[in-house]
This record gives sequence, C-alpha cells and structure tokens, in this order.
Amino acid sequence: METLKLPDSVKEILELAQGASLEDKVSNLVLSDIEKRLGFCVERILDFEKKYGMNFKEFEEAWQRDEIPGKYSHEIEHDYMEWESLDDEHDLLLSQLKKIKEDIRHK
Repeated sequence: METLKLPDSVKEILELAQGASLEDKVSNLVLSDIEKRLGFCVERILDFEKKYGMNFKEFEEAWQRDEIPGKYSHEIEHDYMEWESLDDEHDLLLSQLKKIKEDIRHK
C-alpha cells in the first residue's frame, strides 16, 4: 500500500469530508469530483445536441457524408472537436464512476 503525505491544511479539510474513515472520505471526494465533471460534460453535450438537433454519433456520420453545411468553418470545426472530446470524456468518466461505485459496494 502506498503512503500519502498531505499538508495539514488538506488534513483539516478532510476532517470535514463525509465518511467514517480516511479511505471513505477520499473515495467520497473522488466520487463527488467525477459526478461534478460528468454533469459538466452532460450539460455541454446537451448544448451541442440542441444546437445541431442530433447526438454526436449522428453529427459525426453527417459530417462524414458532407451533410453539415459549412463544416469547415472555424465555429463548426471547433464544435466538432470539443463535442468529440466531451463525448470521449463522458464515456471515460461514466466508466470510472461505475467502477468506483462498484468498488464501494463490495467493500
């Protein structure tokens, strides 16, 4: 097992965190962070879905079929790259969230 050295200020904050043990407190903080980041991803993804009227997979397929008007404009290319990144991050965070929740349940 790895030992983690923390500044006193962080230790004081951990005392306020939810959980019975230090392990529980850190797990809960990590879980909370992932949920917050996942929420941000979902909000941004929904913004793109509203803007383009489709999900990313549909947008990507339409892009490849040259069905996106002005697809090489700065705005649309930027949206594509950000949306793709958010879609990947969403999947990664969701996977991490499931894994952590499963680990917590099996404790």
